[in-house]
Amino acid sequence: MSGISESTLYVGLYLAEAEAKAPVTAALLRLERSALRESGYFAYGLGYLARPGAMALNPLYLPLQRETFALPSRLLREGGALPLTVRDALPDAWGLRVLAHELGGRLPSEREQLLLTNADRVGAMVFSESREMPLPEAPPHDNLADLAEAVRRLQYDMDIPKPLKRLLLRGGSLGGARPKASFMHDHALWLAKFPAAGDPLDVQKLEAVAMGLAMNCGIRVPQFMTLPIGRAETAFLSRRFDRFGENASQRLHFLSASALLDIPYESSDGSYIEFARVIRRLSLRPAADLEELFRRMVFNLLIDNSDDHLKNHGMLWAGGERYVLSPAYDIVPQLTNLGYQMLSIDGTTQVSSLELAINAAPHFDLSKDKASAIVRELAGVVYGQWWLHAKVQAVPDVLRTRLQACFQRQKEVIGAAGFGL
Repeated sequence: MSGISESTLYVGLYLAEAEAKAPVTAALLRLERSALRESGYFAYGLGYLARPGAMALNPLYLPLQRETFALPSRLLREGGALPLTVRDALPDAWGLRVLAHELGGRLPSEREQLLLTNADRVGAMVFSESREMPLPEAPPHDNLADLAEAVRRLQYDMDIPKPLKRLLLRGGSLGGARPKASFMHDHALWLAKFPAAGDPLDVQKLEAVAMGLAMNCGIRVPQFMTLPIGRAETAFLSRRFDRFGENASQRLHFLSASALLDIPYESSDGSYIEFARVIRRLSLRPAADLEELFRRMVFNLLIDNSDDHLKNHGMLWAGGERYVLSPAYDIVPQLTNLGYQMLSIDGTTQVSSLELAINAAPHFDLSKDKASAIVRELAGVVYGQWWLHAKVQAVPDVLRTRLQACFQRQKEVIGAAGFGL
């Protein structure tokens, strides 16, 4: 029938039990577009279901079963029929820019985005046009300065020599708006973040300060560091928590809170409380993960990190149908003191409020007294030690002054006085 187009993709997974360090074919995804709408279906392969180590792509919304999942018809402008579990694998703003450059300026379709970004995307999913899955690529052994130069040239629309062009693709699969790429260091895979064009301040050093404070607040973070890359600029490096094994050749399945809640991350829906319910249901260590999620929520309030949307939270596969809260990532003070969170505390308002956080404590299996003690503990670390972390990271005086002013304003915004802070 005219006006209807079909697209078929095979979904593969790196399984932890697999002896060969290569993905196995897991499922078939077929999408059908007609006018402005899209529908389709998803089905696990019978051979995959028979594997002893088979795991669901999403135990809550795509559990292992023989029956086919019908993907309801949806408008393309609302995301179409692509399941959010798969949408997790799409690159965001920076990755799209890299891919568009590779394609001569043309924006890639979602199908192309999935097929072109298998090597470095977060988690264990890969995609193929046939049942044959792409073979693993050799880990990138690149010079950080060369990576930075390739990123700079792309941002300023400069000519990029061929040897540098291939380096950019190491960032084509990664989420977020800031320039980034994968980078091998000491036999492990790291994520390198670079300055963005027009940055008025050193966001890389700011993120390092926040990560150091988070670690001191009992929040698990990946190993991280900053390195100079010339032109008086800095790169922020964090070790990839979804890679392990020799030369980071094995992968761990990752699901964002967006996929786990089945809520588009661009929306204002969802809440920390709803994510806590998912953790209680799936976590291998629910008590520890629930308390840590509460700490992360409070920490974001204290440091003015309002960019805490659903894709900036996630869980890692831990065996069977169990997951654990992933290490924290993308934690940066926004320096705006707008008084709202991208992810609502309780689902009723976006307001940044310590009182709301305390009232939500029972949803994290915490008493209000325990929650209040955590707030005071974290505030003591953030507001009492930030200057030390800024000194360690050699944060410039101008930025240090802005950070101090931000924290002073943030105390008022979140109602810190009510806790004697």
